[in-house]
Amino acid sequence: MTDPITAEQVFDAAIRIQVCQQKSLEVDFFPDRIRVRLPPKRMLALSCMVPMSRMTAILSEMEQNQLIGTEQRGGMWATPLGNRIIAGCLGGKYHNEAQALLGPVVLKTILQCLTQPDQDISQSC
Repeated sequence: MTDPITAEQVFDAAIRIQVCQQKSLEVDFFPDRIRVRLPPKRMLALSCMVPMSRMTAILSEMEQNQLIGTEQRGGMWATPLGNRIIAGCLGGKYHNEAQALLGPVVLKTILQCLTQPDQDISQSC
């Protein structure tokens, strides 16, 4: 029996797919928040080496735990709680790749925005 996939592993896979493989990072900026879009469920399942049914259950649990949000035909994105995990990936394990892709100033700004508590980010981002 294999260990269950954690939310941290899903976010790690999402950043690996985007930053390392696709050389992109989809970020939505709003006056009061920032959110990182996640790759499609099928890509996450493939990267995590789990069946689609299992990935669906994992993502549902992540949504219940308020780590991700979804909208019909709008995809999935990280919530403020999920943003903190993503910031850890971008600032840690994938720092070199993220910096090469985004540049040091943009990466630093995104990391600051991702780790801020729920507040108006227009003042600092």
